Parts: sequence; structure tokens; C-alpha cells
Amino acid sequence: MHQTPIEYLLNYRVEQAKKLLRHSELSITDIALRAGFSTSAYFSKIFKERVGMTLREYRQRQG
Repeated sequence: MHQTPIEYLLNYRVEQAKKLLRHSELSITDIALRAGFSTSAYFSKIFKERVGMTLREYRQRQG
């Protein structure tokens, strides 16, 4: 796997969030909570680090 359990978990959560961003109109806070993040601010930070764009940019490009 070449990643720590925490890295794996964060990547998994980001992938789940990406699905919700593509296929729902849920708020960012709701998506953060459903994906297992404790706050939307932390979710936004991790998402940008791993995906390379903001949540808004990702949702706009997918829509």
C-alpha cells in the first residue's frame, strides 16, 4: 500500500467526498461530516492538499 493507515483513511474520505460533490447538492459542511471529517475547515484543507483544487473548483468542474 505504501501509505500509513492515516493516509489511507484520509484518501478514502476524500474519495467519498468527491462522490458526494459530484452527485449531490449537499452543503460542504454536510459532505465533510458524511465523509468523516470533524470540521469543514479541516476537510477543505485536506481536500485541497490531495486533489489540488478547492472544493468549489472541483464541484464546478464536475457539474
